[in-house]
Amino acid sequence: MNILQFNVRLAEGGAAGVALDLHQRALRQGMNSTFIYGYGKGGKKSVSHDRYPQVVKQTARLTSMANLALFRLFNRDLFGNLNNLYRQVTRLEGPAVLHFHVMHSYWLNFADVVNFCERVKAHKSDVTFVWTLHDHWSVTGRCAFLDGCEGWKNHCQKCPTLSNYPPVKVDRAHSLVDEKRFLFRQMLALGCQFISPSQHVADAFNSLYGTGRCQIINNGIDVATEAILAELPPVKVTAARPKIAVVAHDLRYDGKTNQQLVRDIIALGDKVEVHTFGKFSPFEADNVVNHGFLTDKHQLMSELNSLDALLFSSRVDNYPLILCEALSIGVPVIATHSEAAKEVLEKSGGCTVDNADVLTLVQRSKEDIAQAIFGTTLEKFSARSRKAYSGQQMLEEYVSFYQNL
Repeated sequence: MNILQFNVRLAEGGAAGVALDLHQRALRQGMNSTFIYGYGKGGKKSVSHDRYPQVVKQTARLTSMANLALFRLFNRDLFGNLNNLYRQVTRLEGPAVLHFHVMHSYWLNFADVVNFCERVKAHKSDVTFVWTLHDHWSVTGRCAFLDGCEGWKNHCQKCPTLSNYPPVKVDRAHSLVDEKRFLFRQMLALGCQFISPSQHVADAFNSLYGTGRCQIINNGIDVATEAILAELPPVKVTAARPKIAVVAHDLRYDGKTNQQLVRDIIALGDKVEVHTFGKFSPFEADNVVNHGFLTDKHQLMSELNSLDALLFSSRVDNYPLILCEALSIGVPVIATHSEAAKEVLEKSGGCTVDNADVLTLVQRSKEDIAQAIFGTTLEKFSARSRKAYSGQQMLEEYVSFYQNL
């Protein structure tokens, strides 16, 4: 079986983590897998490019930079296509699966992607398209994250914010949403199979495109994290005051990190110690340790392993891998209410909490937090979580899905 994974980035973000993990696991099982990504930082080759076998940077730097500049006015990517892969794909021997992940974010013109798929299917009948929906981009006129907005249910009338990702200066979502949905229906007509790790994303997609059109395969931890798991010793007791982790790519973004809630925790003073992991931390105090953005997964997991809990307050994530990873190494997660957090935590018997409860929980010990959130001992919670978020199980579900197409 030939598998091509497509994602805008190689090793940055949760979607990239899933796609890259499927790629690496497929190679280990002797499949012919290739990972195709749009661009790295600044439109250049990803800094992780040489770490992984059979990866291809697909788009020119000028294309991604032009899309970035013009998206703020046009609300869509004007340039970029997959035509330079046409010959490679159509000449593959045997069945081929083109597995799409995040195809937006200044990479490709969507209409050109659909046209490419139509031409490939006409030339090679044993090609199959699979698309994993990691966000809500498939149902909106522009946005990848809803952040509480339900305007997509009414054809994206006036957008309540121009700053929701991807940000714009002029709102054109309403004028684009019908064409975008038409293109998704064209993909469905080509037999494209849609999957999401998130029930709420699948529900949104199915409400527009038809019941059962999008199926569920939950995310799991990747091979790197599994290897790290085998080495990390369980930590039961930490220092006198609880140590709480806050993790986000950009810590300034309130959609991912509830700024006020973190400040309220910091205001508890000597009762708690806050450890941030990410870029541009706006938090400074005697009880704050800013680690910066850690690109080394082993270092991040090792740091998290020594802490008492992870605070998760995002309103925009869909099935966040950082939760799966933290839970798998036995770090309890204190999460405020969101569909994503509720879905992930329920898989290991946990629950989300009110903001007021967060301020009480962060002052408790690791074992007490596990008992309060997951209703069991730290040891039982750790064992349950490690099994619940297995990456091997994710691969087996995807491979079974590929083979049944």
